[in-house]
Amino acid sequence: MANCDHWIGSALAYRPTVYEYCQLALRPTLNQADAERMGEILQRAAAEPLLDWLIDEADGLVARLQPALCDQRLQQQQQRLRGAIDALWVDERLAAWERSPQTDP
Repeated sequence: MANCDHWIGSALAYRPTVYEYCQLALRPTLNQADAERMGEILQRAAAEPLLDWLIDEADGLVARLQPALCDQRLQQQQQRLRGAIDALWVDERLAAWERSPQTDP
């Protein structure tokens, strides 16, 4: 039973993040900051299995709340999201490079 309580407590700790993700996912369009934030959430979910599962469940809920989401619109949203994730990845790599000790060639 303790494992179940621990799992539920862990899932509840993700509530604000999943709620924020749903709010972003339900918007008709995302500005750059919102797209970057969604990218951050998805990147975090890629590293945290429970959050990833909760985001998958949230995606199902969002799909039911927006049944008229056409394929073209979905592809546009995915493209924006990919761009935000790519930009975030590049920024993180550059920041890591700047923090690392530099050596002359």
